[in-house]
Amino acid sequence: MFSSREIYPSIYITGSGGKISSIDPIVQGVISDKTTKAKKGLDIVVNKDNTLKVSGKIDEKNHYPTIEVGMEEGTNNSLKYEAALKSVMTYLGEHYRIPYVNVLGYSAGGSGVYRYLLQYADDSSLPFVEKFVSLDGQYNASTAQPNQTMEDVLKNGPKIKTKFYQYWEENYKKLDSNIQVTFLAGDYDAAKETDGTVPWADTFSVYHFLVKNENPVSYYIFKGPYTKHDQVPKNKQAINYIKTAFYK
Repeated sequence: MFSSREIYPSIYITGSGGKISSIDPIVQGVISDKTTKAKKGLDIVVNKDNTLKVSGKIDEKNHYPTIEVGMEEGTNNSLKYEAALKSVMTYLGEHYRIPYVNVLGYSAGGSGVYRYLLQYADDSSLPFVEKFVSLDGQYNASTAQPNQTMEDVLKNGPKIKTKFYQYWEENYKKLDSNIQVTFLAGDYDAAKETDGTVPWADTFSVYHFLVKNENPVSYYIFKGPYTKHDQVPKNKQAINYIKTAFYK
């Protein structure tokens, strides 16, 4: 049934493990802060055939619902996350009036969101994405750049490019330049410039494409407890960056 009232959802997509529980700490941090006006909305598990198992509800007074998205089967494949997000966006567009959505992608989910934004940039039948947050996203197969400074990676991109990276290089101009993008990375090992799994040089490897495309884009390296890759959804500094990006 289609709801005629407008909602402004923020979608939180899990990482390679696939479980919604991995991103619960982010959503709990968001909804516990009353200044965000966000309330718990839907949990959506995307099955292997891209059908959806939807639970929860968006009540009449919930104008800023959270939508948590997990996968029936965990994966590092950004193509599968792209297809999963397409199914979720189609479902939301068919059931609600949505002027825009915000989307967070964690780990492999980050590259899946970016692929979706490039692939469906011109599809007006889908809800418009206003803001995208990449949390420890993977864009270059977790490839370190030992002979390159972070400043150079941010300005020019990585020197060592995998086959996965070539897709971004060939398609980055498709992105709607109005989408606001935020890249976040955990400061687990500053000496090695990594969150313990994904080097900062990978997480920020596509940053320069957003600059070239004239998107509003920013990046942050967050500190404190829970900066290891599989723990970052619990990091308070990261959650605060997410709240600022989506709700301020």
